[in-house]
Amino acid sequence: MFRDKPASHLIIILFIGVLSANVLGEAFRLLLHALAGQGSIVELALLNYLSWSVGPMTLNLIILTFVFKLALNINVISILGLFVGWYYFKYSY
Repeated sequence: MFRDKPASHLIIILFIGVLSANVLGEAFRLLLHALAGQGSIVELALLNYLSWSVGPMTLNLIILTFVFKLALNINVISILGLFVGWYYFKYSY
């Protein structure tokens, strides 16, 4: 599988798959809020996310202060985006 395809393509394709799935999930969330209101069963099952974060870490340079934070929000739709990206990488080219 990796003979003809570099690993960097896999990382880029999976990142794009998860990013596009999150955008579609948030659009789906807005649609659900308009149609069914907040707290519907579909929203609770598909769109609630597990949040993991590291930080915030502060770098104080006296004149300037930088704050870094890494946060991951994973839900069922983003996992489906991972599978779609993997399928595209494996079978498309």
